[in-house]
Amino acid sequence: MARSTALFLLSNLAFGASAARSFALPSPLSRILPNGSVNNNMNASKRTQVISSAASVASFTRGGTITIDTARNYPNQQHQGPVDAPSSSSSAGSIQRGGGGKAADASDEKKGASMAASTFNLVNNVAGAGILTLAAGKASGTGWIPSVAIVASLGWAASTTFRMIAKACDLTGENDFKGIWSKTLGDDTKFLVDCAIMFQCFASTVVYSGILGDVWTPIFKIAGLPDSINMRKSNIVALATLVLYPLSLIKDLSALAFTSILGFSAVAYTVLFIVIRSMDGTYALNALGEPIGKFVADGTIALPSFAKSTLWNLDFTSLVLMSSLGLAFIAHYNAPTFYRGMDKPTIPRFGKMVKTSYAILVVTYCLAMCSGYATFGDVCKGNILLNYHASDILAQLARVSTGFSIMFGFPLVFRGARLAFTSVADTLGFKDLGKHHRALVTALMVVITSIAITVEDVSLIVGLSGATMGSLLVYILPPIMWTKAVKMAHGADSVEYKKERLNLAFIPLGLFIAGMGVFMTLKSKA
Repeated sequence: MARSTALFLLSNLAFGASAARSFALPSPLSRILPNGSVNNNMNASKRTQVISSAASVASFTRGGTITIDTARNYPNQQHQGPVDAPSSSSSAGSIQRGGGGKAADASDEKKGASMAASTFNLVNNVAGAGILTLAAGKASGTGWIPSVAIVASLGWAASTTFRMIAKACDLTGENDFKGIWSKTLGDDTKFLVDCAIMFQCFASTVVYSGILGDVWTPIFKIAGLPDSINMRKSNIVALATLVLYPLSLIKDLSALAFTSILGFSAVAYTVLFIVIRSMDGTYALNALGEPIGKFVADGTIALPSFAKSTLWNLDFTSLVLMSSLGLAFIAHYNAPTFYRGMDKPTIPRFGKMVKTSYAILVVTYCLAMCSGYATFGDVCKGNILLNYHASDILAQLARVSTGFSIMFGFPLVFRGARLAFTSVADTLGFKDLGKHHRALVTALMVVITSIAITVEDVSLIVGLSGATMGSLLVYILPPIMWTKAVKMAHGADSVEYKKERLNLAFIPLGLFIAGMGVFMTLKSKA
């Protein structure tokens, strides 16, 4: 009864979220760049397509933010993002009050994205294949109500810190995350930004590779590939060698522009499919726990089990779900670009857009999490698509759409990892590493593929990276930069600084989620 009530309420909430997404669809990304930069000349349609593709498909992993270097393909790109080069020549020092921004001129406002378009773009940038891991996070033992409350609470927290970055952007006049960091905390430590991106992107590429092995193996089985060669590990190696490696060697990613709508469609269809299967009874058990659904009657898949299902349980196992959500709400690197890219950007207007976007994300995540758990209960796998029967056509379509979306999105994510790696290497004195493109791509692909075939459960990587990088980028760095900006602008004794200093409370929250999240994730997989 509790499951059906929860799903009924969430389904009604989803109607409003779906309407909002449909209304925002016609305007893809506009002037919002995925590498944390603002371009003052967006007349080149090819560049707009590439950037739109990067923002949507590259996020089709743990809802993560992927940094893409569009500037190297398009010379007139301005204010390069955190991976490519220092975003600003400014360093930590005094900040003039009422920053307002370097790129905010009359022509920019006319070309900015509308409220509806900005909302769609942000949702599209954040939502990703990490949705597939949420049911497993709940299956660790968290009750129905606390599960929804955790998703909503972390969504609120992420939206709050997201707005902090935009406010810091407005106050300092900077145009990207790295520029704000340099202005408030100095150039000497900005390499930490590159390190954070590097680890996040590497984790994302490993998750990509792992999910590809998960989704294509059952598809190849249906296609008639013999079990002797149709194995997850061998498929990951084959896909990495024959598909991902050649795509990752590409320097001009404009050919992948079509993946923007593919990524969005894959997410939307997968969530809809999960909800449908939770309600149509095809995986249902009777009151005695006996299989009656057509996809569980033959006993070829794990039967649903709800032994841990409770309404209110909340304990340390809930940290597994919190870790799974660690990267679910990340787009914080792009906050300045979303802000600068809005039509008539103001902090109140931006705040309204962010709150709406994150509300849609919360409803979407709750739907996927609760529907997946309502179908399979405690046996939910780290990738929920692995639970569905091989003969389930809708499940096969979900796997195919996810597989193609991830396959063509991989080079976008990999590019962010590669550029972050070369930036960190440059800081350490290895100046020429980026010149050896093919050798570097080969070495990184070997490392990524080796990890992907070793770690069979992608939710482990999701949990660890979410607990660490998610906590750092969402809960720790934004309040540090924002309060520092306020202090520099208004003074340590000002009312403004004393008020905003309360936001530093997010830091111990982030540290707690990081430490305990890693511990509980490892414990749950032991």
